[in-house]
Amino acid sequence: MNISDIQKQIQQWISSHNPSVQLQYQVPLLGEGGTCSLFGELDDVPFKLQDVLSEQHLELLNQVQSVVDWVQTHLNVDWFGVYLKRVSNDQSAVLTKLAYYGAPSRAEFPLTPEFAELSNNTSVGLSGEKRLINSVAEYRQQGGEYYTCDPKVNSELCWPIISPNISSAKQQGSEILGIIDAECFNENKFDLQVQKQFEAVCNVLADILTTSK
Repeated sequence: MNISDIQKQIQQWISSHNPSVQLQYQVPLLGEGGTCSLFGELDDVPFKLQDVLSEQHLELLNQVQSVVDWVQTHLNVDWFGVYLKRVSNDQSAVLTKLAYYGAPSRAEFPLTPEFAELSNNTSVGLSGEKRLINSVAEYRQQGGEYYTCDPKVNSELCWPIISPNISSAKQQGSEILGIIDAECFNENKFDLQVQKQFEAVCNVLADILTTSK
């Protein structure tokens, strides 16, 4: 099945699926300086999407959640989330988690060069370049910095959601709309076929997020 066929399959799923949208979710406490999550230690206060998103973005949650549900049903990954690139209330650029499944995790990632040195999510959100780590242990051994939300994670795919018809964020007129993040407890889970499926997921999400512009 090619990418176009997978996209059609996802779009058909969205048209008939009835998702359960979460407007708030639990998040882990952050360590000193807010640079890391304390795994297993949850904040008493949930993160509320209705407090930070515009009406236009809130209207997209049904479709975004449907995509997340498709991934959970069709792809064998242990954690998956969709993040929107936006400007927060204090005028700083952030990635905000719109929908996900798996263990509770950080709700927002600051889009700064400093945080990009620690976080794949931030790095991809700033650069628009795909990042694939088939072995977290090997990546660290080679000197790579890795932001750990769940110590069980051994492989990760973090890709940008780029405005439609633009294959690279570096092309003129392109725009990074957000990112997807997929994690697995086993190594080497993201083979070429799985990558093709996530390419289709990004394309569908790009169409959805563009409607909010």
